[in-house]
Amino acid sequence: MKLPDPRSFPYRFLRRFTLPPRIHWLAAKLVNDRFLIGVAGIIHDSEGRLLLFHHTYRRRHPWGLPGGWMMRGESPLEALEREVREESGMAVHAERLLLIGTTSDRAKLEFVVQARVIDATFRPSREVSEADWYPTDQLPPLPSFHRIILAQVARLSPGEVGWYTAPWIITDRS
Repeated sequence: MKLPDPRSFPYRFLRRFTLPPRIHWLAAKLVNDRFLIGVAGIIHDSEGRLLLFHHTYRRRHPWGLPGGWMMRGESPLEALEREVREESGMAVHAERLLLIGTTSDRAKLEFVVQARVIDATFRPSREVSEADWYPTDQLPPLPSFHRIILAQVARLSPGEVGWYTAPWIITDRS
């Protein structure tokens, strides 16, 4: 006879007994993984070039998509606008969700958002030392998860929302 997985006990308990909503959600919060929730921006200019940031905290591939972590109560669109403003001084208007992504080796969700620049005046920060526009066929070396994101965005039909999965820990050497 196979014994039940002991990790399933809290779920069986929560399904069997009716708890007041506040206690139910507290119990659910205690037994479930906590997710990091991030946002990345796909921002093109009128010439079709892609905005990339030079991130000071990345050694291997410092150029990458604008983005960061979402804060409690923010939508992905609001988070992208805030992150770009905080990291670069630039103002963007987030227009729509393009992708939802997960990582295969961490509890992380990421929303990829399309945006357009309202004010391109750049101001360096502790996290971003430069910003530049690149033709999509002349991108600098990027982290592999950003290459995965860009490949998925290129496959989207107009108005479609897609998904991707990519590892958090990057093992490639490109």
